[in-house]
Amino acid sequence: MGTSDGRVHRGRVRSWLVDDGWGVVESADFADPIWVHYSMLEGFGPGEFRKLDVGDEVELTVEHAEQDEFRLRGLWVRSAR
Repeated sequence: MGTSDGRVHRGRVRSWLVDDGWGVVESADFADPIWVHYSMLEGFGPGEFRKLDVGDEVELTVEHAEQDEFRLRGLWVRSAR
């Protein structure tokens, strides 16, 4: 398990793979990109398809963790709108 500072950061969706259910967020708070899985997305109704669109602004908490080639992983993610 990784470590998190518990702070809420802002970022923008760089990519989202709908069929795979994950994507990448960039934030000015971090030098590395952040891996995000659909299961961490908040703000969707029961049974509603969870996804992000490229360019969406989001708020998220982040942990330092090894996830594929990524060193950061989103723990809680929601639209910043």
